[in-house]
Amino acid sequence: MISVRYLMVARQLSDAISSGQYPVGTLLPTEHELSEMFKVSRHTVRAAIARLQEQGLVSRKKRVGTRVESATAQKGYSHALASLSDLAHLAKTQMREVREVEHFVAEISLAERLGLEPGRKYFRVSSIRIDSEHPGKPICWTDVYAPEEYAAVIPLAKERKGELIAAIIETEFGQIISTVEQRIEAVLMTEQLAAELNSLAGEPALQIMRIYRDQDAKMMAMSVTVHPRERFTLVMQIARDTL
Repeated sequence: MISVRYLMVARQLSDAISSGQYPVGTLLPTEHELSEMFKVSRHTVRAAIARLQEQGLVSRKKRVGTRVESATAQKGYSHALASLSDLAHLAKTQMREVREVEHFVAEISLAERLGLEPGRKYFRVSSIRIDSEHPGKPICWTDVYAPEEYAAVIPLAKERKGELIAAIIETEFGQIISTVEQRIEAVLMTEQLAAELNSLAGEPALQIMRIYRDQDAKMMAMSVTVHPRERFTLVMQIARDTL
């Protein structure tokens, strides 16, 4: 799996800020000093600091430096995803509360909408994810669909609240998640989801569909997640290919 070093640096600096190693109002070490400290390039350090800025932890001023503004991340959730390991880390920071479970046979219209196989048996696990620091504002609603032959993971999904359901399938059935396809689109918050997420119906929302495929490119699981617009930001870093 791809290792994203700037995320590692950002996480360690964030932990150092929250622990009081770098108190609010003080300056972080310079880019050069951080580069030496973490044995990474200054480009990586800049990306890490940008990550901290997105979280509201620091601010930067020319000829002054990087100032610590807060010991805790600002309201809302900003995550950088560049590998499956980042996705798994994201799941661990947010606890799942299962709300509904359904077993069904995929009829044609649903199969076309979700990319399922018509006539095949599936199950759906619907849940909300909650951060302990903001229990009144659930982060998202997620519907996870998987073939019925993996239904044994349903009680495990209720127990292992910090694990991806696809990862539980991987472990319990000896599968390997080879690829994750991701599609992001803007949607409107429905009345049902607004009630579950303590949000407003008709407000803009972010919908993320992820398809988890095994080594044979077969779908192991698929998730459809809806986030209220002010509670989640997806950050991606695009780097130039090196020759």
